[in-house]
Amino acid sequence: DDRIVFFLLSKLGTSKRPIQFATLLASLWHHRLEQNVHIASVAITSCRKCCAWGTALHILVETASARVELDIITYSSAVSACEKGGKWDQ
Repeated sequence: DDRIVFFLLSKLGTSKRPIQFATLLASLWHHRLEQNVHIASVAITSCRKCCAWGTALHILVETASARVELDIITYSSAVSACEKGGKWDQ
């Protein structure tokens, strides 16, 4: 259920645990969780909260590679994650 995924990703993002966050996300995708723009946006926003700009960009690339149509919210979240991490030029 997407609501559970959103909840878990949000909580890990606010707890500032980027390694656990990235591990959970990789596990979810490995187990064939459908990649969609909503999960990508929540995941990237959570990365911003824990200053994991590299993970945010990785999620953006992986989601686009899965042929998911990204929206302005997803791109803005990725830019914000880079900005917060001091990597706005990435």
